[in-house]
Amino acid sequence: MKKQITLDKFKIICSILIIAIHTYPFLAINENLDFIFTHIFCRIGVPFFLMVTGFFVLPKALENRESLIKYTIKIIKIYAICILLYLPINIYAGKFSGIGVTGLLKEIFINGTFYHLWYFPALILGIWITYFLIKHLKVNKAIFVCAILYIIGLFGDSYYGIAQKSDILRNIYNIIFNIFDYTRNGLFYVPIFLILGYIMKQLKLNLSKSTNIVLIVISLILMICEGFVLHHFNLQKWDSMYIMLIPTMILIFNLIMQNNNENNKKLRNISTVIYIVHPIFIIVVRGIAKVLKLQEIMINNSVIHYLLVVILTVLFSIVFEIIKEKGSFKK
Repeated sequence: MKKQITLDKFKIICSILIIAIHTYPFLAINENLDFIFTHIFCRIGVPFFLMVTGFFVLPKALENRESLIKYTIKIIKIYAICILLYLPINIYAGKFSGIGVTGLLKEIFINGTFYHLWYFPALILGIWITYFLIKHLKVNKAIFVCAILYIIGLFGDSYYGIAQKSDILRNIYNIIFNIFDYTRNGLFYVPIFLILGYIMKQLKLNLSKSTNIVLIVISLILMICEGFVLHHFNLQKWDSMYIMLIPTMILIFNLIMQNNNENNKKLRNISTVIYIVHPIFIIVVRGIAKVLKLQEIMINNSVIHYLLVVILTVLFSIVFEIIKEKGSFKK
């Protein structure tokens, strides 16, 4: 029987794609190629994580809020560990110097204390927003609200240049960006993907595998076109939100879940560790390159740099999972 890419395997792929966002693997070859791969294609990684959460966590939460409270506590614990893990790096870099109490609270509760840790406070805020929307407005109205929030975020993110031509939109975004540094957060970005995951639990698209794949390819091509046009005309403030990202994620998630006949907790754990620790190995690779005076190969060659970071991160994550399973600190 032909092996399928299951949910947990695809989460590993997504975590590796996320590493690319922070290492620019094709930058030394071609800037446009790197932008298309890194800032468009690789943007499927985080939404897939969120849809998985919506698929598995939200149904239980809506039946019993206690399960959502337990899940929130779990994410808070993981985030707290991450804050401590990256604290020495942040102190060395002087990240918290001169930002004051308000700035520190903003970093902890909105931006994340390191560039990839935004995900955890965003997930906590987003899942509670989505939970209350579904609970009190029912699914259809909740989808509408989540879509409106995403559209607002979209014009503050990818369509920022267009939004600035409207006085009303410009005033709205001036208010938004006085609070948030970007709209890729728990209010504008996260809810739509959580609720899409929840919907996919209730409703699966009746598509053949071949049709699903063809539609994924078409939607990816359209998303690449969308992103490239926005980038070319300098309309983006950031580059994490696209219109075509929505149908692309629905189709990808549908294909994976149709073939998902395996539950592998170890792979799931490894993908989480990869996401958490990969910035450390970006620093490690750069440090080794400087010590060995191999910057030209290990840093300036963006493909090799990316592959080294991926290999070290994945190896560490696998070893960590093995030790955790066999060790005394499993819990």
